Amino acid sequence: MRNTTSFYALLCILLSLTMSGCSELLDCVASARPDIHSKTLVNGTVGHPYSDFIDSDVTNDPNDNAYDYYFSVNGNLPPGMTYHEQGRKVYFTGTPTQAGSFTFEVKLTVDPPDNYNLDGGFWNDGNRICFGNDTTKKQFTIVIQ
Repeated sequence: MRNTTSFYALLCILLSLTMSGCSELLDCVASARPDIHSKTLVNGTVGHPYSDFIDSDVTNDPNDNAYDYYFSVNGNLPPGMTYHEQGRKVYFTGTPTQAGSFTFEVKLTVDPPDNYNLDGGFWNDGNRICFGNDTTKKQFTIVIQ
């Protein structure tokens, strides 16, 4: 009797998935989420212009350019340097005035595109079911000689 009940329960689940589509289930398992790419930032020299960047994306979403990307930097940038955002990148620029190793955290928050339905968690075009976490952070170090 127990095997029969288990069989019917499994059959109901499979029929439910067939009617709603397996791609939606896979979207939840492989949910879209922001990712800051790991990278070793180039070393700089006191008194010389510095420029490097960190790139990011939204994993598991081919339309990741449609998101709004917001970066913040917490920690110690080398004195004389700043950062600015442009699209999916955060740039570190300036002329460092002090030698040392400067570690900081980059935080990325993304907002879904306008066609994302926040109430239902679905893309209006039916391509996505789950958005996942909209924030991530990672530590980086810039060495100034």
